Amino acid sequence: MAYPTEQPAGPSQPPEGPEPGVPVAPGPLGSVTDWRQWLRMEGPPRPWRRSLAAGAGAAVAIIVLGVLLGLLWAWLAPAVPVINGGDAGVLVTDPSPEQYIAADGWFTLLGLGFGLIVTVGSWLVLRRDRGPYLLFGVVGGAFVAGRWVAPAVGEWLGRDAYDHWRETAAQGATYLAPPELQSLGPKLVPAFIAAIVLTLLAGWSNDPDLDHPGAHPGYGANYGYPPYTTDPAVPYPPADYAPPAGADRYAPPAGTGPYVPPAGAGPYVPPAGADSYVSPAGARPSSPPVGADSYEPPAGAEPRTPPAGAGEGGAVLETPPREGPAGQGTRLGGDA
Repeated sequence: MAYPTEQPAGPSQPPEGPEPGVPVAPGPLGSVTDWRQWLRMEGPPRPWRRSLAAGAGAAVAIIVLGVLLGLLWAWLAPAVPVINGGDAGVLVTDPSPEQYIAADGWFTLLGLGFGLIVTVGSWLVLRRDRGPYLLFGVVGGAFVAGRWVAPAVGEWLGRDAYDHWRETAAQGATYLAPPELQSLGPKLVPAFIAAIVLTLLAGWSNDPDLDHPGAHPGYGANYGYPPYTTDPAVPYPPADYAPPAGADRYAPPAGTGPYVPPAGAGPYVPPAGADSYVSPAGARPSSPPVGADSYEPPAGAEPRTPPAGAGEGGAVLETPPREGPAGQGTRLGGDA
């Protein structure tokens, strides 16, 4: 079942007939296009203006949410204790301050969570408009929010009061300066996380292609196949299933049902000119089964004459004597 946000972004009907220039191979279920059908887009392309609007809207929303990231960072990051050194300017009271490192660390952790949340939220809301425009919009919005918006908002809070203290404070006075980001790396974390998470979400999606979101995984075009089930008690495809008009004909996977020959196919007929089976030269004829009638030679064959002295069935009853070598006398049949 497809969720409402997974429905196709616009009407997408399959083209009637094969694409020009793509050969059609005959099959038992009708004409089926060759392997190049997997590389071409089915139906009219998605309107690029809608995809562009979705990507731009996601970018603007993420940039605005960067304000919240800056406010949260300013609240969690520790302030830096400083002292007015007079002619030496404002100095840090601690010779090895950890507040600067802590400020960068807090922004890195918050940027990681920020990138993850805005990316997953954009996917759940705009997954039917996913594609390169949405990817550029989410990553670009996270980049602007982490690189400029959030640091500017976080460092701006309390900046006026800090500047006023620097102008009016006496020498030796102390103050807690607002946090500042010291490196560029933490500012790029939201965009980095957004690019990885959105790519993984698109790769793990169960939608076979970009133009038919919400469809079930299957063989070939989405619109030509029924939902697949792993229940062995449910036949697949359903008996009452029929593909939409104009869709490619459905070919069930191997082993899903008995073979049905095409309509009008008759019994097997050997090729023209093929002779009947002929026993190899010298092969003895087989004996008829028990209870079968006596052997009848083929029509036109000469009857076999049993050897002299043979009894019924061709059995030799007595072997006539024959002369042996000189001096050995007369021998009976056999070589012994």
